[in-house]
Amino acid sequence: MEEAERGGWAVPLAVRELIAGGVAGGVAKCAVAPLERVKILLQTRRAEFRGSGLVGSFRTIYRTEGPLGFYRGNGASVARIVPYAALHYMAYEEYRRWIILGFPNVQQGPVLDLVAGSIAGGTAVVSTYPLDLVRTKLAYQLQVKGAVNLSLRESKPSEQVYKGILHCLKTIYRQNGLKGLYCGMAPSLYGIFPYSGLKFYFYEKMKTHVPEEHRKDIIPKLACGSVAGLLGQTITYPLDVVRRQMQVQALSSSNLVKGKETFRSLAMIVKHQGWKQLFSGLSINYLKVVPSAALGFTVYDSMRDWLNVPSREQAPVVVPVLSEDGSDAAPVHSS
Repeated sequence: MEEAERGGWAVPLAVRELIAGGVAGGVAKCAVAPLERVKILLQTRRAEFRGSGLVGSFRTIYRTEGPLGFYRGNGASVARIVPYAALHYMAYEEYRRWIILGFPNVQQGPVLDLVAGSIAGGTAVVSTYPLDLVRTKLAYQLQVKGAVNLSLRESKPSEQVYKGILHCLKTIYRQNGLKGLYCGMAPSLYGIFPYSGLKFYFYEKMKTHVPEEHRKDIIPKLACGSVAGLLGQTITYPLDVVRRQMQVQALSSSNLVKGKETFRSLAMIVKHQGWKQLFSGLSINYLKVVPSAALGFTVYDSMRDWLNVPSREQAPVVVPVLSEDGSDAAPVHSS
């Protein structure tokens, strides 16, 4: 495996891709944390936020929790997104190389990126889902400034169920076991396969329309990443709403999706809350996805350059060659 020298250390290619992906995910997530908090509260139909809209929701959070309220749950979000993005980007690159290795005649292009991106997204979700669950539960909670912690049974604006990431993980595991840590993962997988694949597909497809001399420029990368995230998220957003409602079902006595599988939950939301609920928070998500996807792809590509990761066209693929007697001969590197 190709290695690069950084500070006297030989860094394997996969590790460099992990680092690039983790940094990209962390930067993008912190930049849009306030919008993510509001989106979750709208998706899960928190009583205090019904009909509030974007500006009203921001005012409610600021009035009840202060400026730090916009980042409630962001610690768990960053703790999840750094390994998630690292695995996501690295797995995408690895799956892409494996597909080329296993199918030498495959055409390299956006369709390859669609397949590799979809599988990589599923891998990353399964690996980091419990942290996504914790992020949602922490973001769902409200805490009035200066209020003391209250029990789960008290459905007041100042309720405080979980004290932090570890406390949340331990509480969920103690109450529901390992299965509880993966509650709502099915819609996540249903959504991430098309979303992740489409995001990489649209990003790489749009880059083919950028003149070669401008492909390393920041503005084209931001533009391609923005459109890629926008299109991918719009197509898969209803499944994200189902996932959020499943994740907070234990915290809401009126939750419609308790104990129901993904598509039945989807039907129940449409029946009782209306089809518009499937797109609740989508306008805010647009405001979040555009900078998040744009920053994510741009920072990732920039980190790849800084870490001397070869371009996908230049990265070698090792193809084993058999000698006449059937034994392995020296491998051949192909681009």
